[in-house]
Parts: sequence; structure tokens; C-alpha cells
Amino acid sequence: MKTTRRFVSALALVAAVGGLAACGPEDDKAGGSSASSPTAKQTDGGGSGDQGGGDCGQQPKLPAGHKMVEIAVPPSKGSMSAKDAKPTCTPNDWIYHGQGEAKYYTFTAGEVKAELATGSGSTKTVPVGELWMHAGDCMTDTSAVKSPYSCSGNIYDITLDGEGKVKTIKEIWHP
Repeated sequence: MKTTRRFVSALALVAAVGGLAACGPEDDKAGGSSASSPTAKQTDGGGSGDQGGGDCGQQPKLPAGHKMVEIAVPPSKGSMSAKDAKPTCTPNDWIYHGQGEAKYYTFTAGEVKAELATGSGSTKTVPVGELWMHAGDCMTDTSAVKSPYSCSGNIYDITLDGEGKVKTIKEIWHP
């Protein structure tokens, strides 16, 4: 019993030290700075992540009216469930992660602008149904996702209309 407690305590200490070192200062800048990161350009202030220390720099800010979400279940026609996504400092710069309870969103009845990531900083406009299918494939069958697309965290930048319905949705690429 005593050996198990010591092992668990040692494991917890190693995890805590590793977590502190993940965002600490380093001489190696190969991971990029927040100025060159695609996630740094589109972020949400008020997140619960690191407030600007370490290699990540200042926590990024989203343009007015934009919101980052992580889709919780594969979307269906006209609706999706998603968690609010907040930025967290990681060794790969600021990365968004869904937090809290998933919220139910519907899409506007009119034309929804949908974009899928095709690599670092680039996107392709697609019909919203193609985006729903892509998001579902990323959650259930990644082998179904074909180039130039890939799955990179299921994080999307959305804007809502006056009724709270999704009017734009863009997949966010990150390494």
C-alpha cells in the first residue's frame, strides 16, 4: 500500500513539473511565435488558459462577433452541438479546447458560408453539407477524410446572426 502511494505521488509530481515546463521559456523557437501561428490570429479573449506567459506570448483575441467552438457530436442537417473553445498555451503555441457543456446550435435558413482548412492559414469555401460531413468523418472515421483536408482538433470559428443561428463556420487548422 505504501509503495503504491509513493508511486502515485511520484507520478503526480512528474506530471506537475512537466505541465509547468510546457509553457516555460526556451531558446528553441522552432514551434513559431504567436504572430506567425494560424490559431493566434483567430482567438478568444477571456479564456481560462495561460494569460500570456512562456513561449505563447499574449493570449490572442478574436474579431468582434466571432466565437470558437469544438463540435461535440457529428453535426446533422441544420444543427450541431458544440462546446465553447478557449485558448490554452501548449508547446505548439495557443491551441483551442472545448470546455463545459455542449450547446445546441442551428444554422440560418439562408446561405451559410462554410470553409474547411487546407493547411496552415488557408481554407476552401465548401457547401455547408460538405462541412457537416467532414466534421462527422473527423469524429468517427478519419480514413474517410481525403486531401487537401485533414482533421486537426475539431475546432471551428463561427459567427451567429441576431437570432443566435450560425451564419458562418470555418474550420481552424493547427499542427
